[in-house]
Amino acid sequence: MRSREQGALFLCWSCGKNRGMAYSEDDIAQAAAGPLEELGLLVEDVKMHAAGVHRRLVVTVDLAGDTTEAVSSDLIEQATRVISEVIDPLPLFNDKPYELEVSSPGALRPLTEPRHFRRNVGRTIEVRPTEGKKTTGVLTGVTGLGIVLEPGSGREPVEFSFDGIEKAQVVLKFR
Repeated sequence: MRSREQGALFLCWSCGKNRGMAYSEDDIAQAAAGPLEELGLLVEDVKMHAAGVHRRLVVTVDLAGDTTEAVSSDLIEQATRVISEVIDPLPLFNDKPYELEVSSPGALRPLTEPRHFRRNVGRTIEVRPTEGKKTTGVLTGVTGLGIVLEPGSGREPVEFSFDGIEKAQVVLKFR
């Protein structure tokens, strides 16, 4: 049996060669990774949902690299086609119909990877460290080990190691 840390496990009980084969969210992410890489995308997250007759596979993709650009709707459309081609042969959800949802992470996604921080240099973020008080400020730098945050109001820059960040996300400014 798999632990929760490895992702949800879904058994497929279809007839034929794939009978009893299990596909996890990680399996789907790995299968889609190569074809998506050719589009300049990477798999950020995969979630499988099954409630009664409703089944949904949600795949979140992001641009590879440190660009500050957003994933375009054209790329999302291409990614949806690619992912569909990869997973259609798999007997997901007991071969019952399901909805495939492909999206980008969005502005309020948690910053969990060094590349997330590099893409947001110059933006205001909120950091909740594993120890100490929450800090909001402009992300001014990213090193191999952590980030530098300028809290403003004449306060000294604050450094956080990646290991010392419990949660971080961009703060949206409304005008």
